[in-house]
Amino acid sequence: MPVRASLGLLVVALASGCNQRPATYLVHGMVVYPDGKPLTKGTVEFEALNQSKPITATAEIASDGSFQLGTFEAKDGAIAGTHRVAVISDFVIGTGVERPDEIPPPRLHPRYRDFKTSGLEFKIKPQTNNILVEVDYAPAKDAGSKAEPKESKSAN
Repeated sequence: MPVRASLGLLVVALASGCNQRPATYLVHGMVVYPDGKPLTKGTVEFEALNQSKPITATAEIASDGSFQLGTFEAKDGAIAGTHRVAVISDFVIGTGVERPDEIPPPRLHPRYRDFKTSGLEFKIKPQTNNILVEVDYAPAKDAGSKAEPKESKSAN
């Protein structure tokens, strides 16, 4: 009986070794605007470059702007290497037709929604990583009008 149990454990160990996932390293961070104010809600996504299949680490952004990435499990970190980053922070209230003028204007520049346009890249090292993700405010909706913008700290 003990030989069978040992053989069974060996088979399980060998089978799981074939599908080993890459090591992950803790990644803590903050998402802030140029003036230092935190982005207070949304999601941050890191996509590892130079992989045969996409490997993405994600995290919810807390109300203080902080996040902790998870790849295979919540908050387990990200794999080492260079990652491109997307930041999503949108209100979801249907189409807005049913509530005109009740959806607040976006505060985050829309270019951050996509890995290809965000311009954000970070290198994750095989250690604990602390990342500061700096993002721009959304451009003023009436930037082309003659009225003065309400917030002079907006970035284009």
